[in-house]
Amino acid sequence: MNKALLIKYVKGDATKSEVEEVLSWASEDLKNADYLAKLQNIWIFTNMHQTDASDEELAAIKRVIRKDGNKSYKRMFSWAAAASVALAMGIGGWYMGKTSGSDNISLSDTDRLVAEQVVYKNISPSKELYTNKGVKAKIILPDSSVVILNSDTRINYPDKFDDKLRVVNLSGEAYFDVAKDTLRPMIVHTKKGFSIKVLGTKFNLKAYDNDDKSQATLYSGKIDLIRSSGNRLVSTEVAPFQTIVVSDLKKSNPVTKIMKPSPLDDKAWTEGKIIFDEAPVSEVAKILERWHGYDFEIKDSSILNYKITATFNSESLVQVMDLIQMTSLVRYEIKNKTVFLYKK
Repeated sequence: MNKALLIKYVKGDATKSEVEEVLSWASEDLKNADYLAKLQNIWIFTNMHQTDASDEELAAIKRVIRKDGNKSYKRMFSWAAAASVALAMGIGGWYMGKTSGSDNISLSDTDRLVAEQVVYKNISPSKELYTNKGVKAKIILPDSSVVILNSDTRINYPDKFDDKLRVVNLSGEAYFDVAKDTLRPMIVHTKKGFSIKVLGTKFNLKAYDNDDKSQATLYSGKIDLIRSSGNRLVSTEVAPFQTIVVSDLKKSNPVTKIMKPSPLDDKAWTEGKIIFDEAPVSEVAKILERWHGYDFEIKDSSILNYKITATFNSESLVQVMDLIQMTSLVRYEIKNKTVFLYKK
């Protein structure tokens, strides 16, 4: 048997006919099965997460071993291969659980690769760009994807994407127009405990480190929001013009899909517009800080939840604050680079 084919099988890259060829070879002789099992164990061990198995995972391994006693795996290759399968099931359970509405589906091999690096981490070698408050930027990624960065946003990515995944880290807000590549998904990692998987799509992602909630709005194509939940990797599909909102991941239901009346508002910032729709003053202050590069200080906490509804198109900060002051119970004054907010 060709060793390259065995390695391809163990990595999960073999075609259906190649899988049948390998399983047929393994079933011919116990030594073959033993050799394949050892290859699988080596692969799993070198690629597994460095964390202790949970009670649930250990129970899964025991169940698989018992199944082997009931001849569930005889078609594959005797006890040696079953031992490898048991180990794979114990670790692989961490990857299961894809959701679309109330459906649960197994994640793909690509998602397993994502699972290995679902946590935001540095990419090396990498290029990094940070847009200061009051500054926006447009960049072209190595695959020709276009990304528009909002203020106070940091992005880093490799000099060249590898042959399996296009990995990007984002902290802040950006509008992505991703070049289509069905063989190489793009993975956008955030520091908020989730990642976005995309093939060729247009979407807006807002994931600032100091925001309580994050959200992604899809405009074309399809994206999956991927997060860990206990010992499982959970993927939630998003359809065009849907918005997915992520709150505290420690909560029982941290992810919500909604249909907004005006989803295009979420990317209005790329056209120089700020749209507030019943936004609390606390959120308005945060957005204006990023947009204009001024610090905001709220002097009266009673105005924090006042709601502001307005649309601005390239107005100066003074013009924006004048309108807010005229149409609400909020009063302001600017000293140096700080805006102070009071109750009227």
